[in-house]
Amino acid sequence: MTTPVLENGISLRGVVKTYGATLALAGVDLDLKPGEVLGIAGPNGAGKSTLVRMIAGEERPTLGKLTFDGRPWSPVDEWQAVAVVHQEPQLFPNLTIAENVMVGRENSGNSRPKLNPSDAAVMDALGIGHLKDKALEDCSLATQQRTEIARAVARDSKVFLFDEPNSALTAEESDELFREIHQLAKSGQIVVLVTHRLADFVAHCSRVAVVRDGKVRIILEGDDLTEDGIARQLVTESVLSASGPERNRDKFAGAPDVFRTRGWTHPNAFSDIDLAGGPGEIVALFGVEGSGARELLRSLAGLEKSTGSVEIGNLSGVEALNKSTAYVPATRQLSLYSNFSVGDNLLVRLGYPDIAGPGYMLKMRQMKVLAQSAVTRFLVKTGSTAQPIRSLSGGNQQKVAIAQALHAAPKLLLLEEPTRGVDIHSKAEIYRLLRDYADQGNSVVIFCTEVLEVFEAADRVHVVAHGRLTPSLRIEDYDQVEQLATDIMRLEQSSRPEAAA
Repeated sequence: MTTPVLENGISLRGVVKTYGATLALAGVDLDLKPGEVLGIAGPNGAGKSTLVRMIAGEERPTLGKLTFDGRPWSPVDEWQAVAVVHQEPQLFPNLTIAENVMVGRENSGNSRPKLNPSDAAVMDALGIGHLKDKALEDCSLATQQRTEIARAVARDSKVFLFDEPNSALTAEESDELFREIHQLAKSGQIVVLVTHRLADFVAHCSRVAVVRDGKVRIILEGDDLTEDGIARQLVTESVLSASGPERNRDKFAGAPDVFRTRGWTHPNAFSDIDLAGGPGEIVALFGVEGSGARELLRSLAGLEKSTGSVEIGNLSGVEALNKSTAYVPATRQLSLYSNFSVGDNLLVRLGYPDIAGPGYMLKMRQMKVLAQSAVTRFLVKTGSTAQPIRSLSGGNQQKVAIAQALHAAPKLLLLEEPTRGVDIHSKAEIYRLLRDYADQGNSVVIFCTEVLEVFEAADRVHVVAHGRLTPSLRIEDYDQVEQLATDIMRLEQSSRPEAAA
């Protein structure tokens, strides 16, 4: 691999980033040092993603100073200096591995580019040289990630940002990836790791910067760098009420479950899951990427083929999944129609006879009334229902996505990371919407990667680790979120293969 020339690293001082009235970064001070692996941890909506984009040169500070190796940062001059290695590699599947490594550095002319000796040496060092002529789409995810690293090294990148890099890798592939990460740091590169896996921070980082509310609140290193220490810092200083929306504990006492699974199994993600939820109950599934938690929630929406038995109300099997559930993905753009108005997005799951009459002619006046009613009911802040959906804040777009799902009147509402990328005030309103819907006799299941979200939104939480479900923890048994974080981390740790052995 190439030897870098970085000496002073990257420095951020007083960096502020605003988007309109939204304050994403509130004065960040941080140093990134050559030769180390720096972890960046933070709850959803804390400013972590904005900070990473700032380091990558994808965003410019509103205020403050960012220097690269002692000189002012300039994306125009330094665009090749920073490489982002994504959870899902951003490559060209129809090209070979060698062609992907050379993308952006081809010579002009009609002839196909040829692999030069330095590129070949980089590929050999990463263990993919023998695969140079193989189409990327025929390679494993681990090989694709190595290809993305090779492309960055070959173009002499000096900063590597790894975003959840091993969520879909086997244990052996993950070990190999981290060996390569440490080799990059050893050669003097700046390496940044972003992950929800606290164990990876402890095992592979020399320092971990914890981001909350747009600032780097603490940097953990040495004896302070532990999983429990990180977990506690991630949930410190919550500005929401300690118990979140009021939980109605007695209203549905003794009522039968809304849904139940037995022996629920996915061939690649989880096995033998027995899970149930009662009326008025919000159940959280907590797990890191690759734990099986996300796939478990998606399977209840009928999006991941699974075996076993499932019952929702009086229905069972595929019929129950198709007729009694509604699902909201983590990426709200997958739910919303960006070229539609706020009102059209709110009503998109309604049909005849709600918004159409004979001949399926739209009832424009009734649609306007229904849309305005939905804006009020779902706490959507918009100047008009005719306003473009993309003009709303992330929190209000998420409320619209949830409103779409609730219009289907499901008995079981399923949400992935319901407040990802949402400001603190919108979070409280979204939790209220979920609680109100549960209190109508329905069940809600949320997939979470943040302990604070579990504490503020749920009644019970199951930890999912390595495709297995732990016994649930009742949120009402905890007065402090820090203790819940400690117990969740202990359940996750005890479920690891090495702990079981």
